[in-house]
Amino acid sequence: MARLKWGLIGMLVLVFWLGLQNPANASPLALETSRISGVRQIDTAIEVSKTGWQHANTVLLANSDHFPDALVAAPLSHQLDAPILLTPAGGVDAKVMEEIKRLGAQQVILLGGEVALSPQVVADIQNAGLSKPERIAGYDQFETAQKVAERVGTKGQVILANGEQFPDALAISAYAGVTETPILLTSAKTMPASTQQELNSLQQKGDLNTLVVGGEAVVSGATLSSLNSVQRIAGNDRYETAAAVYEFAMDDLTAQTTYLVTGENFPDALAAGGLAAKQRAEIVMSQTATLPGSTYSVLSRPTESPLNVVIIGGTAVVTDQVKGIVQGDVQPAYLLAGYTVVVDPGHGGPDTGAIGATGTYEKNNTLAVGLNLAGLLRSAGAQVILTRSTDVTPATGTYSELSDLQARTKIANDQKADLYISLHNDSFSNPDAGGTTTYYSSSSPVAVQSKALATSIQSELVKTISLTNRGIKDAAFYVIKNTKMPAALVEIGFISNPTEEQLLGSSDFQRKAALGIYRGILKFKGY
Repeated sequence: MARLKWGLIGMLVLVFWLGLQNPANASPLALETSRISGVRQIDTAIEVSKTGWQHANTVLLANSDHFPDALVAAPLSHQLDAPILLTPAGGVDAKVMEEIKRLGAQQVILLGGEVALSPQVVADIQNAGLSKPERIAGYDQFETAQKVAERVGTKGQVILANGEQFPDALAISAYAGVTETPILLTSAKTMPASTQQELNSLQQKGDLNTLVVGGEAVVSGATLSSLNSVQRIAGNDRYETAAAVYEFAMDDLTAQTTYLVTGENFPDALAAGGLAAKQRAEIVMSQTATLPGSTYSVLSRPTESPLNVVIIGGTAVVTDQVKGIVQGDVQPAYLLAGYTVVVDPGHGGPDTGAIGATGTYEKNNTLAVGLNLAGLLRSAGAQVILTRSTDVTPATGTYSELSDLQARTKIANDQKADLYISLHNDSFSNPDAGGTTTYYSSSSPVAVQSKALATSIQSELVKTISLTNRGIKDAAFYVIKNTKMPAALVEIGFISNPTEEQLLGSSDFQRKAALGIYRGILKFKGY
């Protein structure tokens, strides 16, 4: 299986630039909300348990002040139908013991060694009339995760996340739970010996797909060289990564409930993974006082029935300001809030598109720009629909060029998108030909708006990537002729030009191209 690499989005300059813009006048979310919270993180976990379980034969118990052990518990929680409770290292909290008794649990499994959960915890459980608890533990959080993974077992896939930060493992916990995929932990720059040992063992047993959560800053690609199949889910920050996980897990997490957890501090969110997995519910992340644009974006995705968003933690963790944005009572200051954009990376699957002199494929270049563009748009609050997010065609059945184009157009029209952006590389027999062109179609039902969109994108893109300005052109390309919303087809550069071919395949240039197109969209919107 080919290794799949996901690029990250450079945003430092952009964040400052966005801060100078005015808020968009767009429709806010209007979702039902509720809260699960307690006075302490221990109490919040108890309330989570009460929400999801009337009875449980087994309870998982982890340290309330140390996050990694609880983060890897979701697959085991789902497998055993066991809630995750938290307690201090020195003994079982009285309210936790009450909850264990309420559940009628016969068995307690301790996650972590004696530093995390001391011998007094064992004594408290036995003194309450329960059998001696099972302990799953290693020398550190990495080895404990390995031991939990061995207890859960694998089905050809494992998840790898940073074990020194909590957000990415938390974001994937519901998916890990539902699919009973074990979570292994790693450091940013080095692979712990226990984790490497487990990965090696699993690969020796057969094909293994490693799902890496988080970008290069939290899981370096250099540590993954021994793995045969790697798929990375990543964003520019923890909130974008959680949003990317949300998109990835949609087919497995189908409930109309979504859990909103804090991305700033771990304790209140620790027990959420087990409950979300039990209910097949998604998890998204918020800052304490505001809802990140990427989170707004995924929550604005159309569904068959309205979402119910359950906030985990009290107002000190996730404020009523955030709750108001989700409910629609507070207008968010996002540039593209309530706006739906279809991003269409041209070609894919059996269609390579144009091929450069050194053998590079247009389809790979357009996908990279498309993923970067999607991240930028989501950070501004837009709902983004990608016609493809991997090397596939959106067409179903027997492939043909026409069926592929029809599928892309249908996605945009069915979703009633506000904009459609198709991404391509140009090609010509003369290798000296070069530059950037943006197309609109005068045959489009919204030709005037499409021309304005193309004009805005062309001007901003050329400023950003500094290729020759070939201007905007009118063409009856299928996808921009048959879409019902303003649409533009962007030929970023010439893959047939040796200099531009090298640029088009550069991750830095791909990010710049996405930024230029993004700025063009904002210009079209009046910013």
